[in-house]
Amino acid sequence: MCQAWGYAGSILKVDLSTGEIETVSTATYADRFLGGRGIAAKIHLDEVPAEITAFDPENRLVFMTGPICGLPGFAGSRWQVSAKSPFDDRFSYCNLGGSWGAQLKFAGYDGLVVRGRADRPVCLVIDDASVAVKDAADISGRGAIETRTLIKADLGRDFRVAAVGPAGENLVHNATLTADLDSSGSSGLGAVMGSKNLKAVAVRGSGRPEPADKALTADLRKAVRSLKHAHPDWPTMLSRDRIKKEVCFGCIDGCIRQAFTDEEGRTGKYTCQSAAFYEVRAYRYYGRVTEVPFQANKLCDDYGLDTRAVETMIMWLSRCFKAGLLNEAETGLPLSHLGSLEFIEALLRKVSFREGFGDVLAQGTLRAAQTLGRGSDRLITDYMIRTGENEIYGPRLYITTGLFYAMEPRMPIQQLHEVSELGMLWAARETGGKGSFIALPDNYMTSEVIRRIADRFWGSEVAADFSTDEGKALAAVRIQDREYVKESMILCDLSWPIMHSPATSDHLGDPDIEARIYSAVTGREMDPAGLARIGERIFNLQRAVLVREGQRGRTHDTLDEFNFTAPLRGDVGNPECLVPGPDGRPFSRQGAMVDRAAFERLKDEFYRLRGWDLETGLQTRAGLAGLDLSDTADLLDREGLLAGQARPEVPASGS
Repeated sequence: MCQAWGYAGSILKVDLSTGEIETVSTATYADRFLGGRGIAAKIHLDEVPAEITAFDPENRLVFMTGPICGLPGFAGSRWQVSAKSPFDDRFSYCNLGGSWGAQLKFAGYDGLVVRGRADRPVCLVIDDASVAVKDAADISGRGAIETRTLIKADLGRDFRVAAVGPAGENLVHNATLTADLDSSGSSGLGAVMGSKNLKAVAVRGSGRPEPADKALTADLRKAVRSLKHAHPDWPTMLSRDRIKKEVCFGCIDGCIRQAFTDEEGRTGKYTCQSAAFYEVRAYRYYGRVTEVPFQANKLCDDYGLDTRAVETMIMWLSRCFKAGLLNEAETGLPLSHLGSLEFIEALLRKVSFREGFGDVLAQGTLRAAQTLGRGSDRLITDYMIRTGENEIYGPRLYITTGLFYAMEPRMPIQQLHEVSELGMLWAARETGGKGSFIALPDNYMTSEVIRRIADRFWGSEVAADFSTDEGKALAAVRIQDREYVKESMILCDLSWPIMHSPATSDHLGDPDIEARIYSAVTGREMDPAGLARIGERIFNLQRAVLVREGQRGRTHDTLDEFNFTAPLRGDVGNPECLVPGPDGRPFSRQGAMVDRAAFERLKDEFYRLRGWDLETGLQTRAGLAGLDLSDTADLLDREGLLAGQARPEVPASGS
């Protein structure tokens, strides 16, 4: 890259074991991998030994932004964190909003790579060119929200802080990291941060990234704003008088993100799953609307626990209690008061500090069930996937999403949304909004519109016919390549891609606008096909990372067992499981299961489209070389992990 347009130009590297601090050029990575997930995966492949565990000091905790970060009006200031996850000691990632990532860019860094382990709790302070590792003993054991408040009181309110709570410090497998605006990152990476004795990272910057073509960038900003559809208010039982919209740095015009202020004046993010996970249970317990769901949400953020994992953990605990497998004396939990503030406080405290039965739960619900025994694992049904998160938008409903679940190390929420958002909008129109939380002021998502979108974005109209597997492998390839670009630029999942619009006569969005934005910002001319090719490259790069760390192709490209054995009962935002069939005619997939043989045939077609070996699902040297990944092919070749080579057998995750 001749110019660093859109980029800060440097990646900061900090070794907490030695105290060494250095920078490397972003240009080393950016041409091939853009930023975000792409650069993070490349650093991981180059620097993290395949055989180590998540809590090994040699694991790299990588914080990355993308070339759009720090520029207003594109919803492109997301930032990603990646590392080996404690779930299965394989590469995973999370994606956060707010303004922490923008401040890192303003300080002069496109990313931060942390290795090693400090000999005491520390806080990394980045203030433009000044980088210091400071003692954090005085905030050790404090909550993540409290930690942010204390650090900003000490350093200044204009700092942005990412921190872990007690769950991260105590290596709880579902620990999160939390940043400003209560942005949170999952995949157990809060525990990785805690394993390095890194309590927090505070950052402040005074610079600003510049686009290569300011005039064109401004025009594209206007075009994006005109195309973007409105977002509904997130539905909640709580008083809307106490709720206000909240936006991340550089947003287009807001999304479903909102903040709630309780009666004591405390304000925090309250939207999506983290807002909903305790609402119904609290209402059932108290028999009225209370602020307990908001308090539960903030307790999770402060302790640093993933609400998705907490939700499914509560489901399992409830079932075990009702079945007589667990009691209050054994667990030290008020299980008869589930839904109360008392219960959620006790549960989160015990898990975060690994107190008593909380130490069993700290390894995740699936492992906790194995430890407990007593047949408790049979009470984990189709509400939980292998990472402990709740199952949504799965292949029993949308078919295509099975390939996403099978290929990713965690819930592939960005890929799932590209299918499910359209499906929910379509179903809401068909049912008059019954049971849906997603709606447009004027819902134009007819069968004709969704078929046209499928043709333009997924490769064929039949991709939107969920009565058949036809077209679903190609749709998966198209979606993955586009989403990997999105996760590398990095663009907000709630705004991108722009697949539909109220501003166009046919309500179709623009699949090419990301390439025009990238070209205007970076000064590197890129057409849509070229950008999709980069997405394909990054997807294959991550595939290589996962293969090295144990996900050995076809035998591991599978689904949680319940998809094949448990009939579908309902789904988030689409309780009747209504989807378009032939010619867009509606039908329900309630009762559906995934057919094993059909799923294997779908993988066959997917592997052919990807150029992978059909028998093993492994990559080939020719395929990787064609994607400018010859260096990756060389590495896999040396380790016997290319198609046609003898390979060591590795047990499937969770087996």
